[in-house]
Amino acid sequence: MENRTDPIEIIAQVSARDGKQRALEVWLYKANKEGWPVTVESSSVDEAGVECAVVEIESLRYQILHAKRVRRRVAIVPQGQHLIAAAVGLTNGGSDGITWAWEFAHAAWAEPIIDGH
Repeated sequence: MENRTDPIEIIAQVSARDGKQRALEVWLYKANKEGWPVTVESSSVDEAGVECAVVEIESLRYQILHAKRVRRRVAIVPQGQHLIAAAVGLTNGGSDGITWAWEFAHAAWAEPIIDGH
């Protein structure tokens, strides 16, 4: 039985600020750590859009994408309250009107390329 995490299940949480190059690097690191031999066929990290690269893993092709994909919990600080002061208050057990919400955050992941044959 195969113990490696399937490439399509590997998610690399990398912010939009860090960019597609970093997203690809982190995804490749995680895939290699799982034991997958990854060959980058082409890279598009400097181009617009969500695609980072096309890779080949054991004769199957995948595109590596970087876009909003994962949920993350965010704190909403009341107007007029400084974010750092709110963070310090949270570490000391206070909440002072801070509310929590969910949003989608960026991540890199692999999608199989199905050629239709």
